[in-house]
Amino acid sequence: MKKLTPFLCVVLLSVCPLSAQLLDCDCENRYSTEIFTDVNVQTNVTYSPPDNSQTSEIEGYNLKMDIYTPEGDNCINRPLIILAHGGSFIGGSKSNPTMVNLCETFAKRGYVAASINYRLATHSTVLGFGGFAWMVNLENGIKVIYSAMTDAKAAVRFFRKEYSESNNPHGIDVNQIWMGGNSAGACLGPHMAYINSVDEFISGIDISGQEYAANLASNNGGIEGNSGNEGYSSTISGIINLAGALHTVNWIDENDITPIVSCHGTEDETVPDECGTILNSPNNLTACGSIAMEEYLSNYGIVNDLLVYDGAGHTPWFPGTNDEDMMIDFITSFVYNHIDCNSVSVNEYEGVKKLLYRKDLLGRIVQHNSIGLGINIYQDGMAQKNYIIKNQ
Repeated sequence: MKKLTPFLCVVLLSVCPLSAQLLDCDCENRYSTEIFTDVNVQTNVTYSPPDNSQTSEIEGYNLKMDIYTPEGDNCINRPLIILAHGGSFIGGSKSNPTMVNLCETFAKRGYVAASINYRLATHSTVLGFGGFAWMVNLENGIKVIYSAMTDAKAAVRFFRKEYSESNNPHGIDVNQIWMGGNSAGACLGPHMAYINSVDEFISGIDISGQEYAANLASNNGGIEGNSGNEGYSSTISGIINLAGALHTVNWIDENDITPIVSCHGTEDETVPDECGTILNSPNNLTACGSIAMEEYLSNYGIVNDLLVYDGAGHTPWFPGTNDEDMMIDFITSFVYNHIDCNSVSVNEYEGVKKLLYRKDLLGRIVQHNSIGLGINIYQDGMAQKNYIIKNQ
């Protein structure tokens, strides 16, 4: 009877634990349902800080986020979902219960999730105290949505910067970043994805506000804004729209491809489900909600799905209700069906490390992203097993 050599025993002992981990990283076993019990939350991470290294006079806005990850997860390259709270652009925060519940349920499914603060209308760099009445004036409305939208872009860029400059400390796939939100926060994703240039931004605004919009963008970093993390892409892979809207559906055109999942009540008097005025007041600015957007999205072949709450008012998915359960099931199913599962990585060591090189089991140096079992050698002297698999 042949006996296993000590070397082969070591290899088998190394691979067997990884086999179970690989199953956990496979899309068949995560992302669709909650598979983790606990969630780690990194609070008050600054994504738009004062930065003396920036050459512009603007030094950032000291904006923060909370980052949620599944506890005990050793998978990397996980899709990221960034969420923005509601509050009519005059209130709210990243600790909003709906945002917390969504971040927790996404993290328990294996995603990385983040809840962000963004500049409100009352922020000193936006409108200050006068921001409480932003929705009655076109120029004020332009500045409010532009400021919040470019803050969200900076949040996306923050994660790509962290990936590039800090060895991906949050374990995300930079090619799979989704933007979502509730009410006012839900407006950010569609504006980010469906406005692709300053010219397009200006063209969708009433002629009386176009000069103001052009000057605003010109003085504040163009369509990307000046909220920080310059030099990285703010592109998003998908949108979660909970009772949000676009200022005009004319921003949706044949060049847009970003998928979007929406939920909206048909009796919403805060953010109209069709095209109408904000807060259902004839003196307020207009917006086009989820039902109005759905027609244009479908006409241009943009992947989308819409859950209509017939007869319901604004954001009926209160925490702890059946309506919330229905909303969560609907959006998590859509996201699961539209994420890319072609590449999965497992990492047994958590931390920020600089990879020097990777060796195979015969001691030969190979590419760090080569498929199979290898040994990563890091700058701090640590050696760790790493298995990279590419699903077919």
